[in-house]
Amino acid sequence: MPSGEEGTLEALKCSACNCHRNFHRKEAEGAMQTSESDEIEGAGGGMMARPPLVKKRFRTKFTAEQKEKMLHFAEKVGWRFQKQEESAVQQFCQEIGVKRRVLKVWMHNNKHNLAKKGPLQLE
Repeated sequence: MPSGEEGTLEALKCSACNCHRNFHRKEAEGAMQTSESDEIEGAGGGMMARPPLVKKRFRTKFTAEQKEKMLHFAEKVGWRFQKQEESAVQQFCQEIGVKRRVLKVWMHNNKHNLAKKGPLQLE
């Protein structure tokens, strides 16, 4: 609710508490609404544009059993996927409940550290 006539600086102030009117504006979650007047006000009015909210990427969490099985499988296939072993890879992924791409990324991320260690040095 403006405290002055439209087009004046007073129109940008809240009549209830004398703050900037945009302070009380509620934004719908996930929707960015912009108008020409918002862009003009933001150009020189000293208002800072807020960056859009970005949803964090889901981080895959493996159980100890899954990690152990993936380690044994990775050692068995030599830490790389071969075309001849594609059916074995698919069957293994279904067995432990992960997607092929997730297994591939896990193998890539852990090859350097786990491939050189023996099974006794893991723990």
